[in-house]
Amino acid sequence: MADIGAVSGVFRREGFVPRLQPGVQLGEYILGEALWPIRIAEAYRANGPKGPATVYVINPAIAANTAIRDHVIAGTRAAAALPDHKHLVKTLAAGLTGDVLWIATEEVDGTLVRDLLAKKKSVGTSGFGARGTGNLIAGVAAALGDVHHGALASESVIVNRAGRVRVIDLALAQGTAAAIAGGLVPATGCIAPEVAAGAAPSGPADVYGVGALLYEALVGQPLERGGPRPSEVVPNLSGQIDEIVARSCHRDPEKRFGRADVLGEVVAEALGKGGAVQTSAVPKLAAESALDTQVQGVQTSLAAELASQPPSATGNTAVDRALSAALADSTEKWLVAKGKLDYGPFSLAEILRQIDKGDIVHGNIIMDKDTGSRAAVDKHPLLGPMVDAAKQRRDDQRRAQAEVVVQGREKTKGATLYAVIGIGIVAVGVAVFFIIKSVSHEEASKVSGVAGIGGATLAVKVSLPKAPPPRKHTGGGGHSTNSAGGFHNSGENQTLDMSDDDDDSASSLDMGTVYKVYSGVGGQLGSCIQGSGTSSASISMIIDGPSGRVNFVKVNGKASGGLQGCIGRVLSGLHFPTLKSGRTRAEFDINL
Repeated sequence: MADIGAVSGVFRREGFVPRLQPGVQLGEYILGEALWPIRIAEAYRANGPKGPATVYVINPAIAANTAIRDHVIAGTRAAAALPDHKHLVKTLAAGLTGDVLWIATEEVDGTLVRDLLAKKKSVGTSGFGARGTGNLIAGVAAALGDVHHGALASESVIVNRAGRVRVIDLALAQGTAAAIAGGLVPATGCIAPEVAAGAAPSGPADVYGVGALLYEALVGQPLERGGPRPSEVVPNLSGQIDEIVARSCHRDPEKRFGRADVLGEVVAEALGKGGAVQTSAVPKLAAESALDTQVQGVQTSLAAELASQPPSATGNTAVDRALSAALADSTEKWLVAKGKLDYGPFSLAEILRQIDKGDIVHGNIIMDKDTGSRAAVDKHPLLGPMVDAAKQRRDDQRRAQAEVVVQGREKTKGATLYAVIGIGIVAVGVAVFFIIKSVSHEEASKVSGVAGIGGATLAVKVSLPKAPPPRKHTGGGGHSTNSAGGFHNSGENQTLDMSDDDDDSASSLDMGTVYKVYSGVGGQLGSCIQGSGTSSASISMIIDGPSGRVNFVKVNGKASGGLQGCIGRVLSGLHFPTLKSGRTRAEFDINL
């Protein structure tokens, strides 16, 4: 193992020359071959305690600057604390060995976008085209949706042979921005003006970086004021992309998109989704991918099976048998991307089973792990209709279940309504029974609980009416008036009428009938007594035969006063059975 103190070599200002030889140990990592230089570091293959890794050795001039070194360390800590993300390379460790500041990440597999663009330019072409750029920007924007980079450039992103896009230098981003602001690293067109001036990384600053990367991926050269428009370089490209780049890279942060992931959605809408970056290092998605070939086999087998069936054979049986024969291959070579995570590998038969169960849905990506070909599952000629059919089936099942629930609720409501009606009928029957039973006992007393003032309960005891003894008429016949809206005794004449008239000469109601009517207002009568401060009252009244109305009331021998007025108003609202002629006198006592 090489001794770091004995290793020769220096970093040159115009670029990096590897100064550490394979075998040098930094912390728990042993360096291998050098990979590539980036703005503030040199990347090396390495072996660590958990296997292969990538180690970045910081430029000694950067590491010697205390302020910038602190930014590097802070950025490393922040990156190491992030959860795993499909489009971010995970930071593993960092350290200072001697005078060497280093950062370790998980192994990086693929080629820098910077180098892919240079290779395209060397063969006389420029940029990745619309589909390749769309794939690139979608991955980068997704990576920076919830974190800030601040120094994004084409050297910050790597693409592997399967078309996977990953941001590799998030741990170095804060130190890179500080080095640019400090003048140790030149500012390029991909850096937002406010970051180059020393501002902290932000969402709008990352929008600037993604917009600059969008321009470079389409045009094939870094963003430059006065440079060609993307629509002038890429055939059949809408001028909308020119506007998107202009807004993303506006000098004023307030006039840019607010978030990188929002910009990614706008670019995806403009360029279209899917496809991999088209370079010699990243295989082109052929129209006849392995998945398409296998699907064609399924379709051919299915057609042959259907053709061989007699007319009476069911379509479902033919389909099942054709699929069973075509999917007999159990090779597990398919990966499924769901959000930020990949699942698999699966066989094609398992893919179809997951679609049927709803585990694979619209928006998921299916990939061949051997060739790197990939496609949206809902856009595939065979799998797409199956995804649609499975979704429709699940929707139908949910609707059916909802209908069952609604019907069950309606039945429950109906049963409850019938039960309430039944209980009401029974309650009315019981009430009638007790009323009849009470009326049959003319001399019995009835106790009723009524609600009193302020929610109190009064126990009011009302006795059956007593027919007063008949008396001879001494003259002065009078009558009562029942004016609209209230009860009024007609003065002394009514009093004389009450005491002197002989009821034997006219028809009258029986006392049980009288009690049955006025016993229903025992609570109101009790409230009148309670309000007067007494506990009992002796009440006399006259009921007019033809109208069935009470037209005279005397309380405790008085035909006027507060208590008499209250009780009179209650009794005047009653309606007794009518007679062709005559009237009925009744007397009763009420006690609290």
